[in-house]
Amino acid sequence: MTTIKHLERLKKIHQLIKIGSTGNPKEFSKRLFISESQLYNILEDLKIKGFPICYSRSLRSYMYDDDCELEINYSVQLLTTHDKIFIIGGCIKNYFTPMQLEWRKVV
Repeated sequence: MTTIKHLERLKKIHQLIKIGSTGNPKEFSKRLFISESQLYNILEDLKIKGFPICYSRSLRSYMYDDDCELEINYSVQLLTTHDKIFIIGGCIKNYFTPMQLEWRKVV
């Protein structure tokens, strides 16, 4: 699965939890088109990362213990050959000629 699809799934998970409309784990996993075990793995990973997720039996939904927001930022940038060489640090060697590159912080 591509990174963008993972991010979109994460966004959907957050939205459903935020409005308290996930249903039980079986229903939630079906909404996301994943298995229950995948859902549990994702939720556990989010909890480890600090998301205050809990399950309410009375509401039959996952919810947040604390008010929180999810911010997803990503960008696409074209790197020319010169840009890529500028970013790479260390030493690049091939079998014929050694080449040294200088490390510079890209600002």
